[in-house]
Amino acid sequence: MALTVTNKTTSVWGDRMVLMCDVAFDSSYAFGGESFNYSVMGFDHVDRVIIEPVQGYHFAYDYTNKKIKVLHNAPPIVVEEQQTIASNAITLRYPPAYIMAVAQSATNVKLTTSGATVGANECQPTAVFTWGAQGGLTFHSGLSGVVYVSYVTQAWKEVWDNLVQEEAVTPESHIGTLTYDAIAIQAINASAGGTTTNSCLMIDKDDTPATTECSVDFSDSAAVTLTFATADAVTAAVCTYIKLPSSGFLKDNWVEEEAMTATSNVCTPAYPILLWGYSGQLLENAAVTGRIINIGGSAGTDEGYINFNDPYTKITQDAVTTGTAAYVKGRRGDIPTVPIECHTGLSLSDLSTVKVTVLGW
Repeated sequence: MALTVTNKTTSVWGDRMVLMCDVAFDSSYAFGGESFNYSVMGFDHVDRVIIEPVQGYHFAYDYTNKKIKVLHNAPPIVVEEQQTIASNAITLRYPPAYIMAVAQSATNVKLTTSGATVGANECQPTAVFTWGAQGGLTFHSGLSGVVYVSYVTQAWKEVWDNLVQEEAVTPESHIGTLTYDAIAIQAINASAGGTTTNSCLMIDKDDTPATTECSVDFSDSAAVTLTFATADAVTAAVCTYIKLPSSGFLKDNWVEEEAMTATSNVCTPAYPILLWGYSGQLLENAAVTGRIINIGGSAGTDEGYINFNDPYTKITQDAVTTGTAAYVKGRRGDIPTVPIECHTGLSLSDLSTVKVTVLGW
């Protein structure tokens, strides 16, 4: 919307002019920043715009676009953000780093890569994610209504720093190798002879992939391998994933391919889950991979959900014997985070006397 500038005072320090003022925000923040044009305040050039933090908010000045950006301590993980599809697309509230699941009521929406052709009950990033920008998802034209998106935000910066988006993979004898060790896979898209064949369904590393499936082996000796169905004759693939860093929180808390024995169709992993390694999918040894639906939804055949809000994470499926889990463990309060920009529409009307100092000439 607009900023209101009051209590302006100017002075001269040597060969520099200094402006001090109060800035008030309104009830609907615009992502990307609010206009604060020093040119209309008597400056031809500025050396520095200094904005004091207030009420837990931090500020950054965009010198190129002459705007004040507002940063806050956003959640590192968002569980089932509800958005309504409009013109086949949605915009997420926070800048995303990794999508864990997309669903409609009791229905999974499969995630593919941004350059792929979106099939029925599928969606894709509208574009590859960029730092500091609200990402979007584009849906198949047959989908409408409310969707639930669980994702990691860029506030969990270590995830963002290790995000590999749409890496090209060339399989040899139906096996593709990723450049880096991976801890989580957001999407795999495969093609044969330049023609897209499918957005792959991930399966347990010990199982043999059928058509449109891909077995994921995080524990392969040298690197993560993707094994495609022989019948698909895959000649190229694209994969978006989180790579394993050499040190840090992700490395220290990654659980690699844990086998879980179900009780009454509920699997309980050894640790609380922060980041799920198989986006949108629930792998089971020697069985069909389940699709993730919304928490508490009625799971149909080969469906289930992860209750990320349960401190003792539970994975519920329609029928499961031995589940496979790859994840980052821990409690949300343990995650090291950084401030990120406020989302569009956030009311900042309480910020009525933000102190700003402009130095220039």
